[in-house]
Amino acid sequence: MKYNKQLLITGLAAAIAGCGGGSSSQPPTNDNGSTPPTSNYEHVVSASYFSSCGEIIPQTEAMVVRHDNSGAVAAVYEADDDGNIAIDYSGVATYTMLSVGYWGETAYPRVHTYVDITADKIKNTRIIAEGFANEDSCECNNVTFDISQVPVASPMASVVVSTTTSSNIFDVNDTDWLAEANVCRPIGGEWPDIALTLTSAQEYPAETYYTAVLSDYSFDETYVVSNAELVRKVPFSVLNNNVNSDSSLRVSLRGLNDGWMHYADNVQVWDVAELSSSVPIFDTPATYIDAYNFEFDSFSSEGTDVQVSIYTGAQVTLPSNHSESLDLSLMSYDLFSQQVLTFFNDESYDLSSVGADSVTVTLSGNDSSGDRLYYFQLTTPSQGSLAILDNLDIEGVDFPLSANFNFDEEPASGYIGLEAYDVQSTNDYLESLNNDDVTAYGMVYFDF
Repeated sequence: MKYNKQLLITGLAAAIAGCGGGSSSQPPTNDNGSTPPTSNYEHVVSASYFSSCGEIIPQTEAMVVRHDNSGAVAAVYEADDDGNIAIDYSGVATYTMLSVGYWGETAYPRVHTYVDITADKIKNTRIIAEGFANEDSCECNNVTFDISQVPVASPMASVVVSTTTSSNIFDVNDTDWLAEANVCRPIGGEWPDIALTLTSAQEYPAETYYTAVLSDYSFDETYVVSNAELVRKVPFSVLNNNVNSDSSLRVSLRGLNDGWMHYADNVQVWDVAELSSSVPIFDTPATYIDAYNFEFDSFSSEGTDVQVSIYTGAQVTLPSNHSESLDLSLMSYDLFSQQVLTFFNDESYDLSSVGADSVTVTLSGNDSSGDRLYYFQLTTPSQGSLAILDNLDIEGVDFPLSANFNFDEEPASGYIGLEAYDVQSTNDYLESLNNDDVTAYGMVYFDF
């Protein structure tokens, strides 16, 4: 597969390494070169960094490029001082979003190309850059909390702790019913709320869940958790298409509140019959349930050992008032794996037979020191090919910081990922890109 070692040279470098000429916004054009009627449509994409202490930093160097049917640049949209990119074109087109990621303190290009979409399908980007923030800009401390008043705390409890800046799992026994959470904030900012999910460590999978949010804690005294609430349950089953005996099934339960996660639980079993018959649902705007199978294999290609990780599963987002029984149908493991292995040989794919509405290809490479060189994603309908990279061009676009990137360096390691999504309430590609209904998916990662 030529793209696993030469992506930057054959595709990405040609797209990013422009010939100068500035990058001011250009008016949209029709495919015949004429200027279409002015549109009052505007979609704003937000680009930012998220540091290890929760500091959100606008990514002012991000931009979005709209391509015409030939792959040439039709318009360029740049981020403002707040990291916002306003796109004033509402028609279906191919868009490339360019931003800068950080591996520690080392910058690398992040490029995401969306094929045949409307502007509102471009996702906001928040780059998690733990080493990006100045070490003097963060402060951290430990909070000690007492869970003895929560019914599941005796004789043994499992406590999942999360904040906007970190997540850790603590096992607490009945010696003192105490646990600690490490919290961080930008200097001068507010300390984050702490979300707790508590279950009995003697029940696996857990049957009873309590949740609590800590917001008025201090660091010089123990916080007694007295506001934990018993979580409602939703009947739940996984329709497992993978009959391989050496596969494992994992179920992740999590809630989202004001942009940050409550981590409920992660359950891994070898037999779907071992799962609980119901799962908790948060009284927050949304509850996410994710169930997937995992398989691992390896093979050799052109003298390179390639590790393959394949996931097939399903996910759902539930409103807090959801009360019906929930069945998740996993994407067929055998059919998905048969389809994607052809991609490794010719870089084209057709995943319509597994019901896919959209496919995202990810290519990521590291240098010999393990630092990331690039991160590239391509989102298309169920049929596509990496050959599109040969046609995309960003001639004349001056990508910020591009002079610091070495496009001639061949990656020493990395991975190629292929993800197929089947949103079961629709077979429309555009609709599927931001639909929150039940979704079956398949993912495969080739590590080289």
